Amino acid sequence: MAATSATVLKPGKTPSYWLLAFLFIVAAIVVVHAHAVIRHGTDAEAVRKCLENKGPHQLWRSNDGITFYRLCELEDGRWGLQAILKDGNIWHEKTAFIRGDGSWKALMEYLQRLATRFNGPLP
Repeated sequence: MAATSATVLKPGKTPSYWLLAFLFIVAAIVVVHAHAVIRHGTDAEAVRKCLENKGPHQLWRSNDGITFYRLCELEDGRWGLQAILKDGNIWHEKTAFIRGDGSWKALMEYLQRLATRFNGPLP
């Protein structure tokens, strides 16, 4: 008589292939996220360094009056922006990046939709 075995799943347990599929999806998301962090993180650092060394070329205020944008021309001629918010008496960065191809035109097309130029010091 031959012995046979059967795998019986208990209620609440999922087959291992679902776990493998889930892990594959999570791994794919992590890889995509890592690429974004590496690319934009480098741009953000370049914008921060530019602002630290040169200061802002212009200051813009968002249409809602909460976010301010500091613009800076990087050493390679591209333009970047840093979005900042005030939390109590402290300003902190919301994001920093180089828009599109880094041209002044690309930056202005982006900013003019959501902000206006601000004259004066940060409030």
